Amino acid sequence: MVILIAGASHVGKTLLAQRMLERYGVPYFSIDHLKMGLIRSGNTDLTPDDDDALTEYLWPIVREMVKTAIENGQNLVVEGCYVPPHWRRDFEEEYLRSIEFVCLAMSDAYIDAHIGEIEEYACAVEARLEDSGCTLG
Repeated sequence: MVILIAGASHVGKTLLAQRMLERYGVPYFSIDHLKMGLIRSGNTDLTPDDDDALTEYLWPIVREMVKTAIENGQNLVVEGCYVPPHWRRDFEEEYLRSIEFVCLAMSDAYIDAHIGEIEEYACAVEARLEDSGCTLG
């Protein structure tokens, strides 16, 4: 079984994946780690701010990793904001039977009421070196 966890930045994707690892022993793969590895190694000229281009660049790699895990009967949680909305189109039915999809979201009202907690937990699992993008806007 592969569980895809998608959603915008700061909604708790990585924290959920980490908790699933701790509770159920299912490993997880952070698409952000792949992104930063490719950027830092010079294998792409994209930057962390190139969200749409990063989705287009990273998704084919992640998609094939998901297929490989399913073909090998391996459980895996894959989390990140680079899962495109049309992700289902990229898998035949035999793969879809082994994929669970979770999309985390926060309403505007929730964000307004809890921005302090969102900022407080921004580094609950991984250290964000720069987080100026975490604003009410």
